[in-house]
Order: sequence, then C-alpha cells, then structure tokens
Amino acid sequence: MSEKESSTALRHIYRPIVDQIKLMQLATSRENRPWLCNVWYVMDDDDQIYWISRPSRRHSLEIADNIYVAATIHGPHNSGLLDDAGQALIISGHARQIPGPDTTKAYNLYAARFPKLRDFQSEEDIFRDQGHHVFYQLTPDEIIWWDEVNFPKQSRQVVLG
Repeated sequence: MSEKESSTALRHIYRPIVDQIKLMQLATSRENRPWLCNVWYVMDDDDQIYWISRPSRRHSLEIADNIYVAATIHGPHNSGLLDDAGQALIISGHARQIPGPDTTKAYNLYAARFPKLRDFQSEEDIFRDQGHHVFYQLTPDEIIWWDEVNFPKQSRQVVLG
C-alpha cells in the first residue's frame, strides 16, 4: 500500500471520530516556554484546522511570535491504562491568523458545526476585521493517528510526515 493510500485509509478511520469531538488542545510556545489551551475547532477535508479566538489571548499572541504549534484531538478516556483503548489525532504544524477578507471558508465551516457563531459574531464583522474574535488556521506538517482500538500492536500510525 502506498503512503497516499495508507493516509486515505487512516482518514476513513479517524475522521468520523474526530468530527464528533469539538474541543482541541492547542500547544504554543514563546521563548522555550510551552502553553496549552483548549479551542473549539473545525477541520476541513484537507485536515486544515480552524478556530476562533481573541487576538489578545496568550496562545494568539504566541502564534504571532512563533507560528509553530502542536495540537491533539481525543475523546474521553475514563478507565485509564490497559483498561481503556485510546484514540487520538496528534498534529504539529504552523498556525496563522486569517485576514478578515480570507475568512469565508473558515466562517462557513465553523458556523455549520457551531450554528451559534452567527449570533456570537457576524461574518461581516470578521470579514472587516472589526469583530472581537478572529479566525486562525493550523496547517499540519505532521499528523499521527494514535489508535489502540484498530492497531493494538502498533498504535502509532503516520498520516502525514
């Protein structure tokens, strides 16, 4: 199986799972000091990830200084080691704030997943860079699907990188 075929097969496994999970852990850093936060996210068909945040938040300020980030998306694990097979998408890549005029795709994807976005902040405000929140995009350089359910002997599956 080629690398592309393998990645496509893995996507068929992980996309239905991560599409049900709405909260992502995002790691940023500044001056070798890591920071971890949670953001409500949406993923497009190419595994690009989008979220909204205030530009004044620590993770947003750190992205402005250092575009390299990591993220993980995983469901609840209640039992723990050996009693609860885990699944998680682990990503590293670079993030950027999306300029207002380029936010249409991100806004529409996010609003489809989180319909209250339209009440929270209008597309016009984001488009004009006049809103309190802006869109960010994570472009993956590396994606690992960690899956003890489908791959118990080799849980670490490389999707990209």
